[in-house]
This record gives sequence, C-alpha cells and structure tokens, in this order.
Amino acid sequence: MINNSEQFEIEIILSYLNSNSEKIFNEIILAKKNNMWATIIVFSLTILDNIFHQDDTDDLVDGLELNNIKYSKDISWLRKKRNEILHYENSENDESIGFFNDEDLKKDSFKAYDILCKNLIKLHKSRNI
Repeated sequence: MINNSEQFEIEIILSYLNSNSEKIFNEIILAKKNNMWATIIVFSLTILDNIFHQDDTDDLVDGLELNNIKYSKDISWLRKKRNEILHYENSENDESIGFFNDEDLKKDSFKAYDILCKNLIKLHKSRNI
C-alpha cells in the first residue's frame, strides 16, 4: 500500500517523464512492491539515459550542468551497478560476480531510486510543477 507522501512523490516524478519513461517508472513501482531489486537499478538508469539522449535537453538545463549530472559520482555508481547486473562486470577485481546477495541488491535499489529522483529534480529544477 502506498501512503500519501509516496503517492505525492510518484506524481511529481511522473510529471517529469515522457510517456515511454512513465511506463518504465511504473515498472519500477511494481518492482518495488515485488522486491525486484535488480529491476529498480536497471530501470532507474534507463530513465535517466532516456532523458540524457533526448533532443530537447536544452529545455531542461544548460549543457555544462547536463554534463555535470551525466558524469556525476552518483550516475557513475548507478551505471557501474547496472553493468554488474547486466554484464556480470566487477571492475574491482575483473572476476565475474556470480550470484547477487539479495540484501545488497535491496540496499543498492534504494540508492538507485534516490539517485533517479534526485537527478530528475536537478534536471527539471527550472520547471514549475
């Protein structure tokens, strides 16, 4: 069950998204309800990448700020986590990961969701809700 503050957060986030990203975000909401932690991580970066590659990003923030967001520590962390899931990458010791610990994925999914929300706000900060 979603409480009022979570519903408000969801509605704000949805207001920032195009129709394709809205569908992906709705999948994130379902993934959160169903403990599908890896899905949250992968789709959080997918939404941000969709925005980074759309033609009208100049309407959001200037180019320098967009680059600061795209290449930030948080986005780099999220991209690394997504790649570990999708490609079994582990840049720290170049060995395949094998199995993912559910608790670690859960913690990482919360961080991924926070990165998504925080960066959507940064990208749309000049927009009135």
